[in-house]
Amino acid sequence: MAEGGTATRAISPWRAISPVAQARRRTWLLAVGALFVLVSIPFGFPTGRDVITAWVLLLLLAACGGDWRVWRRSVLRDWLPLIAVLFLYDFLRGAADELGAKLADLPTLVRDTAGRTDQAHVLPQLRADEVLFGWLTGGDVPTVWLQDRLFVEGDVQWYDIVIVPVYMSHFLVPMALAVALWLTRYELFRRYVWTLVALTLMTLTTYALFPAAPPWLAGLNGYLPEVARVTSLTLEATGIGTIRSAVARGEAYANAVAAIPSLHSGVPAMVLLFTWRLVRPRTRVLLVLYILAMTFTLTYGGEHYVVDAFLGWAYAAVAVYGVAWLFRRRQVRATAHDAEVVDTLVTER
Repeated sequence: MAEGGTATRAISPWRAISPVAQARRRTWLLAVGALFVLVSIPFGFPTGRDVITAWVLLLLLAACGGDWRVWRRSVLRDWLPLIAVLFLYDFLRGAADELGAKLADLPTLVRDTAGRTDQAHVLPQLRADEVLFGWLTGGDVPTVWLQDRLFVEGDVQWYDIVIVPVYMSHFLVPMALAVALWLTRYELFRRYVWTLVALTLMTLTTYALFPAAPPWLAGLNGYLPEVARVTSLTLEATGIGTIRSAVARGEAYANAVAAIPSLHSGVPAMVLLFTWRLVRPRTRVLLVLYILAMTFTLTYGGEHYVVDAFLGWAYAAVAVYGVAWLFRRRQVRATAHDAEVVDTLVTER
């Protein structure tokens, strides 16, 4: 697929490096892989955005065969916009609810035992889940209905353990796909980057304009029966120290009312829609199952209402098809410009 009329010139750094760098690439990749294993054994699997980004940059250096100049150019040109937006998202997300609290008279919610509070919408998303699913759940929201039947306080079930990697995959999957495209389908890489950037910025804007309480926070403040945060409780009960501490830090500093839409749901939907024509049918089935698994994880885990997930899917569709339309439009303009240049040259001759 051509983009901006430059597909013939779009060469991945994976192929652009010198033969000498290509010859030592395997050694570099094995070395980085071994280092990752050695570091992960004592310190645990990386979960923070900064640590994951550092590993990705090191992996890219290995993919370039240690060619510093090619790596530096590709990072500045290809990866800097994505990394900058993701870190900006992390930085602004924690304060995104301040604007929304000024736009509407919102209830004040106690967030934790330290007495910290938030102001957020509580009832719109709660009522939406009741209307959509109350006929199946006897009037309960799906989160309460699932926890009543599946969650056992103090007794970790097998599915409690399964949802932990599903939840944590949110931090790895978008970067993993970016790396895969950068290596194998470079002509699609930049469109994917801008798709992810668009999705991130749209969700951040919504968080600022419409702070929304997730089920666990609604339960904590009496709008629902008590709702457990199953992922956090499972990590605490199983003693997975590194991941547990990372999640705890995230819960302490993140915006507790950045819930609509669910970016955890939006990212898997974006991956499915972006890769739909690139992958085999069996891979599409796996991606659909991943979306369903993430939806179950977020709903049962008390992190999101189902309507939050639906909105995440809608935002993903807007990002994927909106950015694709802009890139096609850019390509048409570039093709028309190239044709005009050729016509001018022919006329002058």
